[in-house]
Amino acid sequence: MNTWHADFDQSDTLMHCDIAIIGAGIVGMVAGIELASRGYQVVILDNKPMPTAKSFADRLAVRDARVYALSQGSIRLLAEIGVWSDIVRRADYQTMQVWARDDYGELLFDGSQSHEILGSMVEPSVLDAALWQRSHHCSNLTVVYEAKLMEDGMAFDESSDGITIRYHHQGVARQVFCRLLLGADGRKSMVRRAMGADISQLNYHQKAICCAIRTDLPHRQIARQVMLPTGTLALLPMADLQQGDEGRWQSIVWTLPCALADDYLADYHRDPQTLQRRLAFASGYALGEVHEIESVASFDLSAQVTEHYARGRMALIGDAAHGVHPLAGQGLNLGLSDVAALLAVLDTAKGKQLHPRSLQKYARAVRSHNALMMHSFSMINFAYASGIADLGIVRYARSEVVHAIARSAPLMQLLIKQANR
Repeated sequence: MNTWHADFDQSDTLMHCDIAIIGAGIVGMVAGIELASRGYQVVILDNKPMPTAKSFADRLAVRDARVYALSQGSIRLLAEIGVWSDIVRRADYQTMQVWARDDYGELLFDGSQSHEILGSMVEPSVLDAALWQRSHHCSNLTVVYEAKLMEDGMAFDESSDGITIRYHHQGVARQVFCRLLLGADGRKSMVRRAMGADISQLNYHQKAICCAIRTDLPHRQIARQVMLPTGTLALLPMADLQQGDEGRWQSIVWTLPCALADDYLADYHRDPQTLQRRLAFASGYALGEVHEIESVASFDLSAQVTEHYARGRMALIGDAAHGVHPLAGQGLNLGLSDVAALLAVLDTAKGKQLHPRSLQKYARAVRSHNALMMHSFSMINFAYASGIADLGIVRYARSEVVHAIARSAPLMQLLIKQANR
């Protein structure tokens, strides 16, 4: 069984719905649950295997090296669909400290005086499990796993009143007819290709090393990011997995030039303690020595953005529309802000009509904000990790800008507001 819905008939080869979503990742699932809660009939299609209670139990039994840095805006969206209260394995943080190893001045974003959190670190497995559980309680939502879209331009057929989606499921050719189609199918989006939407790409020629580490000192609900000549190093607080953790586990995202990252990884595979020592030194021993390291992985870094968020009855959300540098951990937050913007447009549509005009309004609402965030991350990365980053005048200018921002309370609040949109 790899489909669920209260009224779904496995023998039925044609389903009708208001909105179809390609991709059952976090952004797609949040969008589906939100839309279903508003009374829309929603179908989500995904080609990955159907998760089970056992598969989630296995994932949750281990520490996931990567975490999502959820903003207040993302938390509000998850609370709205009844998911946030179910997530107890999380690391809320009240302070974010950003500094450069070779400059003076630092940025300290602090919510402790107002007793508010800046955000929360949640492992992907924890969020996936919570959304999967919640989706079972949505009577208007059908999720189909192991759904393989037809290739060669045959998957989508748009007409004046809707879109027909063709796919194979359990060896049977099936179809979904929907009024609107959302692509939440990641950076290699088939929906985006069907739209004929070009993308602009930027290769950073960098690689991120991710892992979980146990440190001498506890994180104390502080997210830390140090800007190094080779790239950024983020030390993100993790929730305790078992008794005795005592807040000493951190999620690491270390951005490095590709060749250097490969050298560090090769050294790690020969002797894991080499990476532990390098991480402690690179962080300036902010949390003391590194005593354990788990789940080391790496991925190449690039950014991309689509030129068209919507066309006809199709629209893109999340990574299908944009992919950003992991600097500041805003990738998922941007995707969830797409969902919030789309919901705001649909909520104000006359009679909740599902018309292509609504998708164009959504595109106008998100395009400029997402472009600003994407280019801001790229500029910060360039300022600290490009070929000119070590020039004295560049280091001086960086330090003066950081020092000026840190002294301006309104500007600091504006930065927090933008991040929590």
